Amino acid sequence: MLRRLFSKRYIRILLWLFITFVTLVVLLYAWTNWSGRRRWAATKAMLEREGETLDFRKLLPETPPDAQNLLAIEPLRGITEAIDHDESKGAPGAKRRAVEKMQWEGKAPVSSGVETGEVADMQAWVKFLREAKYLDLPEESSKPGKDVLTALDATFPLLKQLADLAPQRRAAIFTPGLRERELPEMLFSLSLRHYTAEQTLTRALCLRARAAIDARQGAEAARCLLAAEKMGLGCAAEPLLIGFLVGNATKAMTNEGIWLGLRENVFAEEDLRMLYQTLGTHNLDKTLLQAFRGEMATGLNALEYLQEVAGGRKKPGKDVADAIANLKGLSLNGFRALPGGLFDHWKSVTAEQEWKHIIAPLQTGGIAAAVKSADGISEDLNAKQNFLLHPDYIMARMVVPAFIGISKSALFVQARERQVLAAIALERFYLKHAKYPAALQELVPEFATSVPLDPSDGKEVRYHTTPAGRYMLWCVGFDGKDDGGQIKKNTRTMKNPDYLGDWTWQYEPVPVKEPTDTEKSR
Repeated sequence: MLRRLFSKRYIRILLWLFITFVTLVVLLYAWTNWSGRRRWAATKAMLEREGETLDFRKLLPETPPDAQNLLAIEPLRGITEAIDHDESKGAPGAKRRAVEKMQWEGKAPVSSGVETGEVADMQAWVKFLREAKYLDLPEESSKPGKDVLTALDATFPLLKQLADLAPQRRAAIFTPGLRERELPEMLFSLSLRHYTAEQTLTRALCLRARAAIDARQGAEAARCLLAAEKMGLGCAAEPLLIGFLVGNATKAMTNEGIWLGLRENVFAEEDLRMLYQTLGTHNLDKTLLQAFRGEMATGLNALEYLQEVAGGRKKPGKDVADAIANLKGLSLNGFRALPGGLFDHWKSVTAEQEWKHIIAPLQTGGIAAAVKSADGISEDLNAKQNFLLHPDYIMARMVVPAFIGISKSALFVQARERQVLAAIALERFYLKHAKYPAALQELVPEFATSVPLDPSDGKEVRYHTTPAGRYMLWCVGFDGKDDGGQIKKNTRTMKNPDYLGDWTWQYEPVPVKEPTDTEKSR
């Protein structure tokens, strides 16, 4: 009898504990949903007051008319399309395959002239291209650049077509542009196949430019570099961080070509003026701002999509389900178990952090301000490390820190961009006066619209002539310390935040100083 009573009492206690637990869970879900809706409404109202839009389509660049669009020529027109969701079908598939043939396999000769003053010999390129069966080239050549140029034009005539049209067409957007394309419900599943095509074409164009420089055909090289530069700017104009990064990778390749052409003195005044006009109109601050605005819109769109899936209001498409399945530790079933309000909290915190520490600083002070604001991101997120106490910060801690590195690398790209403009203006000055100026101010207004500023500290880009008869340009880098243009020996590239020394543009190898024990420990 006692056993029966105890058993009933025990069951009753368990039942009440279960009911209490369920009640608490229901209340927690209800509170999370209520507080999440209020918080997200307040965040959206704040963004609206600041003039910010979360409508991705409103951020998309205009696609220029075909007559002004370098990439609207027949061999590339329609390359962003897919027939019946099959990328191999029809004319678009055939055009993509034709571009893919311009890719080479194997390890190409490495040049790092901008950073180290070292350049791969053109004979090394001939050997590589022949052995890779990329081009039909003779084993022995007294004019390797001319041979490569001739073989490229015979094998891939599209490259010359792009180079010839580059001075005449103001923009380069793959068609159909994003404005004309049907966008998926979840923007992260947007197909960006044209970025692969852009990178392939850019590498081939820069190879053609290198061959033209070796053949002393400066005008041909300048047109190739101009075509590549415009394609990179076209990708960077799309409000996506991946587009911004593709554009920066293109810029690094074109900078290398410009550096080599300047070192070899192959460019004429008209070539330099043409390059300066295109490079001088680019505003990297605005480009990065647009990329981050688009990234915020697409990121919040993804969370809203998953929120709809979790609430049973939307069935995910196969592309979305596959994308989530590829992410370790995540599953659609896991999202379905979450209260909808948690997604609202995630959206709010992510948007607040991106606005406060990235977008607002970019609007008011450019890339340098965004880099300085990076410490604020770390402080805010580190204060909310405990996921149990601060589940609303989970998504922001996963996403936002990666943006710090992008802002810092963009600062380096901006410094290089300004050095290139100064270098082009200096060479134009030299062509007219047979000497370099004593100071960069002498370039204004005939050869430069203004003296470029070092984005790290806002002062003028540093400059002096060298005993070898050329010049050196440098910016102070992340540490803000002027090392006189010195490149210090370490294993990191200049764009790495831990790089030691200045960001330098020079034509002869600069003596390298070993880092001190203090610098090694940094």
